[in-house]
Formats: sequence, structure tokens, C-alpha cells
Amino acid sequence: MIARRTFLAGTGAALLLPGAARASATEFTVQDREGRAHAARSLIGKVTLVHFWASWCASCRTEFPALDRLNQDLSPKGLVLLAISIDRLGWPVIESTLQALNVPRLPVFHDLNRVAAQSLKIEALPTTLLLDREGREFERLKGSVDWDEADIREKLSRHL
Repeated sequence: MIARRTFLAGTGAALLLPGAARASATEFTVQDREGRAHAARSLIGKVTLVHFWASWCASCRTEFPALDRLNQDLSPKGLVLLAISIDRLGWPVIESTLQALNVPRLPVFHDLNRVAAQSLKIEALPTTLLLDREGREFERLKGSVDWDEADIREKLSRHL
């Protein structure tokens, strides 16, 4: 897990990569359960947490209950959370994982053929991107995060 002070300070950590220098909006498209495409441009105007994961990633799975709680607590305040699976076997594996972890409300999407992950240069799982209201990446976290930590939730809340 990423330590609280590493997430908050953003200094001296190889796992936290600032994205604020990126001038353009983040572009990607993913699919929902029905196969409909959802483009990042539809998120403009919203602070968004984009979490890349896979069913075979053990640390990804351990984060899901806390991500689900984070979504329940901060989505009413304006946070949009997208959990994007890169599983090659598709929705049967994704749904099975969600059932096993008991996170039915988590907004999950599929990155078919990993096109979004490649375009966003996702190099490890889990990786979380935080996007500002203009759709620009302002933080990138590689590795597990304890989304129940009060300081992390407070930092996210400040952006809302």
C-alpha cells in the first residue's frame, strides 16, 4: 500500500507521479457491461478517479471494498470513480470478481484490448489516475492505496 504521507506529500516517492504538467485533457474510451463506449471527454467538469485493475491482480482485489466505500461516500460530493478492468477474458471474469468481492455498486468498465491502458501509459497494476475538472491528469498512483485513510479522503475532498 502507498503510505499516507507519500500520497499526501508527493515527494521522494517513485510511486507517485505528478501529472499536472500535462497540458491537454486525458483521452480514452472504455466499454460498459452492455458494450457501449464511454469517452473521457464526457467527464469534463467532474473530478474523476480512474482506477486500472485486473481480476488476477491480488493487490487490486484487496482495494475494492475500500474503493466501493470511497465511491459511496464521495460520489454525492461530485467524485466520479471509474474502475477499469484490463481482463482479456472480458465481462464473465469481471462480473465473477465483483461478485466474489461483494462490490456490486462499483462503477466498472472494460478496456477491451487494453487500448486505453496503452494510450495512458499504464505500466503496473493497480494504477490510479486523478483527473481535474478539465480532464487533465493531476496525479498518478502506482500500487495499492488505502482508500479508507482519512487524510487521503480529505485530500480528494479538497479537489471536489
